[in-house]
Amino acid sequence: MSQAPSAAAPQAVAAYDDRPYFARVLDHGLKNGMIDSEKLDAMRTEGAKGIVQIADFFGTAHLRTDLDEAVKRMAYLASLYLEHLSDGSLNRAARSLQENSFLSHSRGGSQMLKALYAMPTDSTIHEPAESHDVREFLRVRTLGEQWSVAEYRARLAERQACHDEIEAALWFADVMELPRESLFGESAESILDACLLARVAGKFEGGLLSATELKEFFKKLRRSKKRRTLGEALLEDVPDAHRPVAERHLARIAAKDLPRIADTKIAFNDLVREYHDRFHHFTLSSEVSDYDALVTDEWRKVTKGKTDTDSMNTVFLCLAAGKTPKPTITLAEAKAAVKAIRNDGAAVGTVPEFLRRCAPHQMTDGLLHLWEEEFYPEMIEQLILEDTHEDAASLEATLQVLAEHCHITRPARKR
Repeated sequence: MSQAPSAAAPQAVAAYDDRPYFARVLDHGLKNGMIDSEKLDAMRTEGAKGIVQIADFFGTAHLRTDLDEAVKRMAYLASLYLEHLSDGSLNRAARSLQENSFLSHSRGGSQMLKALYAMPTDSTIHEPAESHDVREFLRVRTLGEQWSVAEYRARLAERQACHDEIEAALWFADVMELPRESLFGESAESILDACLLARVAGKFEGGLLSATELKEFFKKLRRSKKRRTLGEALLEDVPDAHRPVAERHLARIAAKDLPRIADTKIAFNDLVREYHDRFHHFTLSSEVSDYDALVTDEWRKVTKGKTDTDSMNTVFLCLAAGKTPKPTITLAEAKAAVKAIRNDGAAVGTVPEFLRRCAPHQMTDGLLHLWEEEFYPEMIEQLILEDTHEDAASLEATLQVLAEHCHITRPARKR
């Protein structure tokens, strides 16, 4: 290999003296005869073409400012690629400059940044990015906020971990036949937990656990006397690329979820509510009947299927009086409720607590509004508590107003 002229080396190095890695590689290659004069001339020619291309990509090739910035961008991209490729070895980097085109190195740096940009910054499943977003990312990262190779690798590792989570989640979602569009905006962790929990319950394909299946699985787990162990068969069909992620999530389910589900100290309806809220966006049917099957044993028992406004007001009245909630009460029960509230005050917190614990999720906000904005201020505060007279006429007047808002049955008149 011929030695480059001594005048060429200082001239080339001077042009890139402020570029930490590319400058060192070029200087090292020229001084040690690893880069010849022919390659140096080719680099100058290619560099001129590359500068115009980069300037045109980000702005215009006709403005001096854009051309000056393009020089800096190209040098950075080549530096990033060279240092990453050679792992900091000046000899390997110099050989790469000699054996490959200069533009391939700047393109290599560009591809590195594009590949990084395409990777997720978190484990949320997003729709594909727009191309103009990539351009803006490159604009920032190739000039104003340049990353070192160490910084690039650190971010690559972070994004790779998120990418692995998402790819594993998408594989499980496909196996369980979840539509891809239903996953956008959801976290990979939640999808993996839902799919793996379905496997623990014995369901490996054809959709995730329905509300009824989830509830039955919880009951079975609570009835079992033995601590459930998760065998290798749960993951035997999982590709090797997704196995570490799946194993990590399965271990967490075994350590945290299964003991919590089996803990009878936790109210059963509270438990199923918790898991429904975690997974309902993509795991459970959005049908009201399906959700009712999941969490509403106590709700059905109380309401007996009656959820009209007057029935709910009657339930509110009973709870506020510390009585057993019912959708319909007798006149005697209504009198007892009014007297209890006047004597002991209203048990204000019992109603929202009951609604949040037992009511169907999609009905909770509306029922809380009915209680907090209508029934409590109008019927409890203004009607029952403000009128403290204990005479029969006052009580009867209160009951008549209540009967317009609640289901109160009066005894049949004797003929």
